[in-house]
Amino acid sequence: MSSIRISRAARERWLAKKWYTLYAPSSFGFAVLGEVPANSDKHMLGRTIEVSLYDITKDISQLPIKLKFQVVRIEEDKAFTQFKGFELSRDYLKSLIRRGTSKVEAIRDIVTKDGVHLRVFVLVITAHRVKKSQKRAIRKKAWEVIEEKANQLTFEEFIQEAALGPIAAEVYNRAKVIYPLKKVEVSKIKVLTNTFEIPLKLPPSIAAS
Repeated sequence: MSSIRISRAARERWLAKKWYTLYAPSSFGFAVLGEVPANSDKHMLGRTIEVSLYDITKDISQLPIKLKFQVVRIEEDKAFTQFKGFELSRDYLKSLIRRGTSKVEAIRDIVTKDGVHLRVFVLVITAHRVKKSQKRAIRKKAWEVIEEKANQLTFEEFIQEAALGPIAAEVYNRAKVIYPLKKVEVSKIKVLTNTFEIPLKLPPSIAAS
């Protein structure tokens, strides 16, 4: 009998939960990320959600890109998120590294045009093994691109270019003059600024209400 009472209690708690529709930030087109239950708005705020970029774009090539969003605002049953970071899957990164190549990692803390602090990780794979001096030169080119983009772009613009490829393409074009390259990826981004302190854009229908 006790197991039945516990089962009923658990079911009642589940039914008492409120369901929220999750929305990606404006940089990802306010895409619907799914629906999740929570006991209250307070329990929902601050929750972190991880999805693949494929879940938003349906582009299979973007399956390895893992995005993290944090719920920062609730409007009735709508939960709006802010970008918190992304990284490429380990399996994908391992697939890029082959015997006879060199891996060059460039990590830089930057501030975007609108004042958001980020830590950016760039991975460069060369066509063949390279010397330490060539690695330093390639790493310097990656740093240059990251810093230039940070000065030129807002937080949302920088995230879009990092996730969709333009920043990696720019690093590739500049660094290939040093040595032939196999692949360049922005492998990870961490948002160092508190996500609750980053201005949040809302869909026009919500912002106008």
